[in-house]
Amino acid sequence: MTLPRIALIGAGRTAAHLGQALIGVRRPAVALGARSAERAGPLAQALGLAVLSPAAAAQAADWVFLCVRDADIAPLCASIPWRADQLVLHCSGATELDALAAAQAAGAQVAGFHPLQLMANPLPTAAEAAQAFMGIRIGIEAGPDARLELEALVLALGAQPLHLQAGQRARYHAAANAAASALLAPLDLASRQAAQALGCTPDQAWAALAPLAEGTLRAARARGLAGALSGPMARAEVAVLSAHLQALAGPDEGLYRALMQALLPLATQRVGAAQAQGLVAVLKA
Repeated sequence: MTLPRIALIGAGRTAAHLGQALIGVRRPAVALGARSAERAGPLAQALGLAVLSPAAAAQAADWVFLCVRDADIAPLCASIPWRADQLVLHCSGATELDALAAAQAAGAQVAGFHPLQLMANPLPTAAEAAQAFMGIRIGIEAGPDARLELEALVLALGAQPLHLQAGQRARYHAAANAAASALLAPLDLASRQAAQALGCTPDQAWAALAPLAEGTLRAARARGLAGALSGPMARAEVAVLSAHLQALAGPDEGLYRALMQALLPLATQRVGAAQAQGLVAVLKA
C-alpha cells in the first residue's frame, strides 16, 4: 500500500512533536509550511526540510496537518487551494471541523487529529517526541475511510485512538484543560501556603510537594479517582478540615474551600453519604 505524503503547516510544539514522531515510524513529512521562514527554521532543520509557504506545502502532500492556533485554522484553510484527493486535518481539540469548510468545498476530506498530551518542549528530539506519543490517546473525528487510516497512524505512533463526536469538542477540550493546566491552581495554592508554613520560597516548597502530587496521580491511575483520595476528605475528619480552613486566610481560604467542595462526590464514594454530611456542613459554614 502506498503511504500518503504528509505535510505539516505550522512550526509550534504540535508540529515539532508530530514531525519528529513521524520520522520515528518511517512516515516522515515531505513538506513543512509556515508563514515565517525564520521562526520555522529550527524545526525545518531538525526535520531535514525546507520551509515552504502553506500553499506550496499543501500542494506537495496528500495529507495536510494544520498545526496552528484555533483562531488561525479557518482563515489558513480558506487561503489554500485544495484538491479533491487530499485529507485536510487540524490538530485542535476545541475547534469543530466546520473550520475546514473551504477544503471540504473543494472536495477534500476533512478530519480532526488531537493528541491528548501536554507538549511542552518547543523543539523535542526524536526520542522525546516518540515518548510523548507513547500510550496516549489521540482524538480522531473523520469519515469512515479516513478514520481507518488515521487509526493505523495512531497505533503506529504507539498511541490509542479516541473517537470524538461532532458538536462536543468544546466540552471535550474543557475536560482536557481541567486535567492539565487546571491542576496548577491547587498546586500553586499548596506551594504558597507551604512556603509560609515552612519559611521557605514557593519553589522550595514545590520541590517538597511534587513527589506527593506525583504519587496521587500514580494512585489515581492504579486505583481510580476515589481510590486515590487521601487526607481528611477520605476519612471524614471534620475537625482536621475545620483546622485547615481556619489556618487559611483571604482568597486562599475560598479557593481551598471550593476545591474541597469539588471533592465531595469522591469523598461520598469513600465514606458514604451519612459520614460525608459532616464534611458538607463544615464546607458550607
